Amino acid sequence: MDFLSGKKNIVVMGCDIRKDDAGRSDTLFVVMMDKSEKKAALLSVPRDTRVKVKGHGWDKINSAFAYGGHKLTQETVQDFLGIRINNYVVVDFQGFQGLVDAIGGVDITVEKRMYYYDPYAGFEIDLRPGNQHMDGKTAMQYVRYRDEEGDIGRIRRQQKFIMALYKQIASKNIIAKMPGVSKQIMSMIKTDLSLKEMVELGKVMHDMLEKDGLKMAMVPGTPEYIDGVSYWIPDIPNMRRQMAEMQDVKMSEKFRENTRKLEQDYKDSFKK
Repeated sequence: MDFLSGKKNIVVMGCDIRKDDAGRSDTLFVVMMDKSEKKAALLSVPRDTRVKVKGHGWDKINSAFAYGGHKLTQETVQDFLGIRINNYVVVDFQGFQGLVDAIGGVDITVEKRMYYYDPYAGFEIDLRPGNQHMDGKTAMQYVRYRDEEGDIGRIRRQQKFIMALYKQIASKNIIAKMPGVSKQIMSMIKTDLSLKEMVELGKVMHDMLEKDGLKMAMVPGTPEYIDGVSYWIPDIPNMRRQMAEMQDVKMSEKFRENTRKLEQDYKDSFKK
């Protein structure tokens, strides 16, 4: 059966996985692809989004990975968005750097001076504004940088980088090398996609780039502190309408009812 014969939703988790620590999903987004219409969309989910994690109550969505790895994250995202998640991809920091290097780097315009140093992790971000051809190490600095906008500003930069990465992967130069590149990428990630499916995915991305490219959005909501903890509180009705639009489907009565129930669950959770 053709892997991308219809609509596919793939959840991608960027995780800081360390020895003796399952880590949390530092970056989380869903790629929605429709091969027949040659359309693709990406929805970023802020890592502080407040959701119900099965067996653990209300928590930040990135905690699902710490509690139950990719399986619980996939299940949590599926329940939250109200769509079926077909496949998953987990990329740790080393894998991300290797992926960028495998495709020959990415061109990006750094919009401002970025500096940060974490003595505990020994991690430094030191970028200057202007056009740059980034290797994996430099790209990691760019996508992890947080400024006064916090996670929301970082998501904008991540989406900007993903678009540049997408164009590079979908370019004719990379498509010609896709079997070899896909094999390299497969060694750097954890996924339930096969090598054959990864190669096909790259070719489909190329077709989509020539038509409409990749549309991007973020879960709508507002920042809020609850008991001293920072959360992103999603706007459930708008988010579900957004999902229907991105999936190019009409909201069924069952979907509307599920949305109303989820919205009520959120309201009730604040009373406890």
